[in-house]
Amino acid sequence: MTTDMDDRGSREDAPPRGIAEDELRRSEERLNAILSSLPDLIFRVDREGTFLDFHAPSLDQLAVSPDQFLGKRLSDVMPPEIAQESLRLIAETLRAGEVSPVQEYRLFVGGRLSDFEARFARCGPNEVIAIVRDITARKQSEETIRRNEERLRQVQKFEAIGRMAGGLAHHLNNLMTVVTGYSELLLARVPEADPAHGEIVKILSAGERAAELTRQLLAFSRLQVLRPREVDVNLFLSHLSTTLRNLAGRSIRFTFSPGDGVGTIRGDLDHLRRTLTHLVVNARDAMPGGGKICLATAAVDRIEPIEGIESPPPGPFVLLTVQDDGCGMDAEARTRIFEPFYSKKSGREGMGLPSLYGFVKQSGGYIFVDSRPGDGTTFRIYFPCLDRTADPGDGSGIPLAGTPAAG
Repeated sequence: MTTDMDDRGSREDAPPRGIAEDELRRSEERLNAILSSLPDLIFRVDREGTFLDFHAPSLDQLAVSPDQFLGKRLSDVMPPEIAQESLRLIAETLRAGEVSPVQEYRLFVGGRLSDFEARFARCGPNEVIAIVRDITARKQSEETIRRNEERLRQVQKFEAIGRMAGGLAHHLNNLMTVVTGYSELLLARVPEADPAHGEIVKILSAGERAAELTRQLLAFSRLQVLRPREVDVNLFLSHLSTTLRNLAGRSIRFTFSPGDGVGTIRGDLDHLRRTLTHLVVNARDAMPGGGKICLATAAVDRIEPIEGIESPPPGPFVLLTVQDDGCGMDAEARTRIFEPFYSKKSGREGMGLPSLYGFVKQSGGYIFVDSRPGDGTTFRIYFPCLDRTADPGDGSGIPLAGTPAAG
């Protein structure tokens, strides 16, 4: 009797079947709501790496459709190195019972290469839950921060080198003035027939060469005196293009493509001419077997944040592009190309590009270089654009009010 009463009491304590089913349905709805709010992919996988079930906020997040991986193993649908590492983590998770370390990998999804991280957690004696998160945006942000930090270090390094170079240039220039001055006095006193005359000429030549280096150091440190003038860029380059074409040589195909509505800039004509001449000569030397050099201009409203950190003003700018299809540069050369005395050419002081960099920066501009070994080199120089309605005259350069006429 007691047994009958106990059984009857147990049946009375149990909720009716309909109430239990409603509670189960509500529990499933809550679980589905939680899962739907998660951005992660979730897979149920057994010890052998067979896909048993999955949840995805969107099927577009899957590398392959469900019918291509459900019931199949990791090794059937994943690259071998990713599948092997996943199986190792699954075995470790089932043995230790703890959430696995993060596994990072890359896969093509929707036609683009994406970054993912996966964690495994045990959900049964022979099964795990794999939680997979797309971290492509985070990786891109980290890479942008890294590039900006590297760019900032480069800018700070150039600023420090520039300050040091400027100070040294002033002192060296004073010493070279004494050397060249006394050399000229000696030459006036010593006849050409005297054996000492040739030695004095060598001293004077070395002094003049050192004086030129000091001027280049001052250019790099942005302490040189410029003669800025208003320049119609397209007209100036159309006049200069013949000279540049001759510099390039017969084995090089030189083209000039003027952009529409480029306008005028404020710059030193001599330095601008030397800048383009130097870039064309460098491009020519990078193509000993012949090639192509493209000089082009364009009107742009802003500088795309390729390097990012300098935060240039919104514009407008005049863009000068010098592009070649030569041998290109490796990462080290590309990073150090504007450093004083860095050069891969024997017999060169390595101050051409650094002084060019200083001129562009002192003129309020920006310069960027894109290059890869075997893929050529592209220099992009941005100068602030003046009012395009201003009359540029004949393009040879008109002094602006308040600017020095000599220096």
